[in-house]
Amino acid sequence: MCSSSARKGRWRPGARTRAVSVMGDITIDLTEAVFEQQVTEITVTSVLGNVEVLVPENVTLRGYGSGVLGNFEVRGEGVAADPQAPVVIVRGFALLGNIEARPKRGSRLVDLAAKLRKHLD
Repeated sequence: MCSSSARKGRWRPGARTRAVSVMGDITIDLTEAVFEQQVTEITVTSVLGNVEVLVPENVTLRGYGSGVLGNFEVRGEGVAADPQAPVVIVRGFALLGNIEARPKRGSRLVDLAAKLRKHLD
């Protein structure tokens, strides 16, 4: 409560992640994440807090949620992404809080295996 938390850098998000913010701030930055599954689902609850989810530009982003005296917003939804790219689904409820999911400009998911093969050839 009344604090902040951030998950960023190189990490492996699970197929399901849950975040709860009560009078605090949470940042979930997936721009450098290594996706081990096709679909990653993030469930968010925000009460008097702020939650921000950042994804690479070429990941498909979907959102399902609502806010009561708060805001639930998913930007970049429906933007055509690579059909092979991971899908991030954000489900959430904001009560007097804010939940925002959006692509981070200039950030793109890179196929590290293909990059390594190209470098070795």
